[in-house]
Amino acid sequence: MNKLIIPIIVIVIIAAGIGGYFVLQKPAFLEPFEEGIGTLPESVSEAVKQEQSLKSIQDSPFGMHPAIVNNQYSEAVDMGIKWHRPSMYLAWMAVQKDLNSQDYDFSAFDKYYGAVPSEINIMANITPRMKQESEYTLTNSFLPTNEEKYLKFVKAAVERYDGDGKDDMPNLKNHIIYWQVGNEPNNRGQVKDFAKLQKITYEAIKSACSQCKVIIGGAAQPIDTLGAKTLGFASNADDYFYEFGRSYETYLAELNGYGFDIFDFHWYGDAKDDYALIKPVYFELKKILEKYGFSDASVWVTEMGAYSGQPSDKTLNGEKMFPYQTESQQAADYLKRFVYPLSLGIEKIFPAFGLIEGFKGNDGYFDHTGFIYDGNGSNDLGKGVKKLSYYTYKKMTETLEESDWNNIQTIQESDGVYIYKFQKGSKKIWVAWNDNAKEKQITITGIGSQQVKITEAVPKYESGKDVTDYNTAFNTETKSVSNGKITITLGDKPVFIEEK
Repeated sequence: MNKLIIPIIVIVIIAAGIGGYFVLQKPAFLEPFEEGIGTLPESVSEAVKQEQSLKSIQDSPFGMHPAIVNNQYSEAVDMGIKWHRPSMYLAWMAVQKDLNSQDYDFSAFDKYYGAVPSEINIMANITPRMKQESEYTLTNSFLPTNEEKYLKFVKAAVERYDGDGKDDMPNLKNHIIYWQVGNEPNNRGQVKDFAKLQKITYEAIKSACSQCKVIIGGAAQPIDTLGAKTLGFASNADDYFYEFGRSYETYLAELNGYGFDIFDFHWYGDAKDDYALIKPVYFELKKILEKYGFSDASVWVTEMGAYSGQPSDKTLNGEKMFPYQTESQQAADYLKRFVYPLSLGIEKIFPAFGLIEGFKGNDGYFDHTGFIYDGNGSNDLGKGVKKLSYYTYKKMTETLEESDWNNIQTIQESDGVYIYKFQKGSKKIWVAWNDNAKEKQITITGIGSQQVKITEAVPKYESGKDVTDYNTAFNTETKSVSNGKITITLGDKPVFIEEK
C-alpha cells in the first residue's frame, strides 16, 4: 500500500492522494498571552531558587507540555514538575508586528515567562511565524522573508531571557537557556527549508548565548488512519522509519553534524505495549544521528502521551481509532512512559497535551491525555477533578527525584515483567511492573536494608475523584528482608520498592 504523510487536525483528515499514514497536527501558538501567574513562598531566597532551578536544568527528567493550569503553576509545583514547555511559542510575528519598524514588543512574553516559578525550568520554542502563510515567511518555506531582521529578533529574544545581566528582561528571575526551533517540521506538508531555518536560528542563539542549548524541532510521530497495520500512532519501527526516512532524515543529512545540541522525537499511543515499542525506534534513531554526525546529541521526548476514556478520533472508514482506557490504565502507562525511556538513555520527558485536558476541544486524543479534567467532552468527571495519573506522577517524582539518572540498571525485561533499579543517594529503589494478565512472582536481590517499603504506583481507587487524602491514597506495605532479598507478587499496578 502506498503511504503519504499528510498533516491532519485530529479528526478532520484532509486526504491527498492514496495513503494510510498521517500525523496529528498541533498548532504552533496556543495559549493566550494573558496566561500565567505563578508564586513561590517569599521565605525562599532568590539565590536558593536559582540554585534549585540550575540543578533541575542539569538533572531532572520530569517535564510537562504545558505545565500551566488556569493561569498558574501550583499544581505543577505540587506534582514535582521541573520542566515547562509552553505552548505559547516566541514568534517573530508576535514581537516585531511591523517589519518596517525596529520596535520589539516582548511584553506578553515577559509576563508569561516571568510568571513561571524559578523552580520550574522553561524550554521555549522560537519560530518566525504562527500561521503557515504570512508576510514573515517565504511561500511554502520555513525561511523568513527577511533573514537579517529575523536573526536580529532571535538574538534580541535570547539575550532578553538568558540572565547574563546584559539587556535582560526587567526583574528576570527564571532564565531561559534551552531553545527549540519550531516544532514537528515533518508535519507541515510540502513546506521546505527547515534545515536551513534550524541552522541560521542555531547560529543566532549561540551568538547571543554561547551556553544556551538548542533543540531541533521535534519529529512528529506518524499515524495510521486506515487501520491497515497499526490503527493509531505508528509505533512499530518499520512503519515509523518509512515516514521518517522520507521527511525528517533529510533535515539531518543537510545539517550534517551541525545545528543542534539536543534531538527530540514525539511518542504517543495506547496503554497496551506502545511504551515499550520506543526501544527499537530510539536505538535506530541513535544510529541515524551518528550517521549524520550527531553522536554526541542528547535525546529528549518533549511530547509523550497517555490517555483515559475514549477519544472521538475515527479512521477514514468511521472506525474508532483508540480503545477505551481507565484512569488506572493511563496512570500506569505514564509511569512506564517515564521509567522505560529513562532506562534507555533518553534524558527528559514531557507529557502532552498537557497538565489539564483541553487541546482542541473536539474530544480527540489530545483532549484525553491530561492529568486534570477540564469539564468538557466525553468521559469527563468535572472541571478541576484530578485523575489518578496526577497522583501517580506526584508519587513518581517524590520517590525518584534526585536519583542518579546515568545509573539506572535494568534488572529484568522478559516474560512481561519489567524491573529497574535506581540509586538515590545511599538508598536503592526498584520500580517493577507486570504486563501479563495474570499475577507474577518476582524476587529482588541486593537489598542493603532490613526492611523495604512497597508502594503501588497507582492509587487504590477507580478515579482520582475519590482521592481525599494523598498520604493514604496508595496501597503500601513494609516487608522484612531475608539475606538481602524479598519475593513479592506483581499484579496489574506498577510498584516502588524502597530500602528503609
